[in-house]
Amino acid sequence: MNDPAPLWILSVPAHTPEEAETLQARLIDLCDASPVELETVDQRVIWLESYFEEETRACLIRDVLAGEFPGLELQLRPCPGRDWTTFWRHHFKPREIGDRLMIVPEWMRDEVPVPPGRERVLVNPGLSFGTGDHFTTRYCLEMLDRLAGQGMLPERAFDAGCGSAIISIAARKLGWPSMLAVDNDPVAVNQAAENLELNRITEGIDLQVMDLTREFPRETFPVVFANIYGGLLMDLAPQLLRICSHTLILSGIRVIEAEAVSSVFTQLGAVEQGSDADHEWCGLHLEVRG
Repeated sequence: MNDPAPLWILSVPAHTPEEAETLQARLIDLCDASPVELETVDQRVIWLESYFEEETRACLIRDVLAGEFPGLELQLRPCPGRDWTTFWRHHFKPREIGDRLMIVPEWMRDEVPVPPGRERVLVNPGLSFGTGDHFTTRYCLEMLDRLAGQGMLPERAFDAGCGSAIISIAARKLGWPSMLAVDNDPVAVNQAAENLELNRITEGIDLQVMDLTREFPRETFPVVFANIYGGLLMDLAPQLLRICSHTLILSGIRVIEAEAVSSVFTQLGAVEQGSDADHEWCGLHLEVRG
């Protein structure tokens, strides 16, 4: 049997949180996907890693960054497909989230018992974002669990920047009837479709490739999850508020930009209901009152 095709990893170093924020935003612009953030043990360097299936595209983006940020020590290396699988097996472990969710890597589906009262969500992240390990995804899942626990069962909700579709899958597991899940990356949407199959979800999640900077759903939703990044959330604030009729959960926000993001939405009429953060990332819970 042939090994899977290699991936290409572009590693970009940042020496301060501010530099990391600038580089992250530029990588998102160039790659149409969020880089994975890795910190060294002494935390003197933050590595941002982006993953590519084509060497040519990886080289082009490396060259663009080299021209825009002279002196940046960029690293581009191949990663055999088998090593990528090994990477996830080492870094992605089962995790209980909230009161009723348990996220399980698909390769551990037969090894991990699920405690009574919890719903198992199987995930194989592939190249997409969303395992529940990162604060931004975990915050959305915790809020989903809390809303469902309060009896909120919207007929249809919106998952913007769905990545692996972990939020939409968890919503269906908790009894939400219907989700529209979109991402601008076709690779992520394909991986999300595989995750639906893993969880034996055949209906109730509408997956679409959609670039929210160019188009937006025409329908409205009682609940909207937007796990994107701070700058884009601020740019999309009017559209997000237009399609949300009640509860808006925002994530992918760096702590240093949380106040600015909140201010944009509250000035447009939303009411902040709460927030949570770790040392670097933040999530916001807003309500829309017509």
